[in-house]
Amino acid sequence: MSTWKLSIKPDSESGFNPFNLCKEKSLLGVGWSGAYKSEQASSLSEAKKLVKDHFDNWPYALKKLLEEVKNGDHVWLHQQGSYYLCRAKDEIVFGNEIDEKFVDYDLGHARKADWVEVPEIFVSGVVQRGTIAPKMIQRIYISENEKKCHDVIFEKLIINNNWLPDIDESLLTQKLGLMDKQDLFSIMTPDEIEDMVSSYLQDEGWILVKSTCFRSKPMFEFSMVNKKSKVCYVQVKSGKYPDPLPPTNYEQFTSLNKTIILFSTNPSAYPGECVKDVICLSQEKMFTWLLANTWSMTEPLKLKLWMNLCEKG
Repeated sequence: MSTWKLSIKPDSESGFNPFNLCKEKSLLGVGWSGAYKSEQASSLSEAKKLVKDHFDNWPYALKKLLEEVKNGDHVWLHQQGSYYLCRAKDEIVFGNEIDEKFVDYDLGHARKADWVEVPEIFVSGVVQRGTIAPKMIQRIYISENEKKCHDVIFEKLIINNNWLPDIDESLLTQKLGLMDKQDLFSIMTPDEIEDMVSSYLQDEGWILVKSTCFRSKPMFEFSMVNKKSKVCYVQVKSGKYPDPLPPTNYEQFTSLNKTIILFSTNPSAYPGECVKDVICLSQEKMFTWLLANTWSMTEPLKLKLWMNLCEKG
């Protein structure tokens, strides 16, 4: 199963809302309706021919939605502050099969799907960023654990759109304490690992400098300051194949008032020699801190852990 984002924003006429129509009719729709003004397609091959005849190509968005999205795939949408999770179906429709006014809506192509509206607390940072990506449709790469979590969310919300899990904090902490640290880290996204590290460091007296949290700075994830006018630069590696972080690679960035702090979930996290002013956070230390400070977890992370460990989906 794959996970996608879709934006339903074709070139519709004033007064026609293609997003609302798709939601009402349980569709995932895109444009290029002009291909069917005078002739209707009854199959994907016919649709390709008509679109190519009219537009001189087979657009990327049509290829993705009609050919690469599969039955059961998850498709996320974000519209006016609300999030929607759709489960794609096999059936594809064209032109007037969508609506008799399909040209006004500029909805030429659609895939049937089941929709649920998802409260923002269920939506991880990875999905939130994915839904605002510039392409009309593209994949969102998430872990198998997160996919399973989305399955539970979908199945619960499609039955009861007001569903929220009743998280027992003490039970969750108890279950977390029985986990191996690597199993816990594997459930967490890279963003959530970074959140853990930054929360720990803030608990130790460091203050996050928000303006430094940019992906365009590959050497460090962010920087922090403390009341002693010291600065630390933080590098975190996690995910499926996390890189080790040799301390000697960071010696050049240290100075009198600058400290480097490293954290990696790689089993051999910090190969080589220790270096002055390069602090390597042990996995055991971070695991122990997180269990003692579950307050620091974001709601999406708590929900994911609860559904993985305690919720009978």
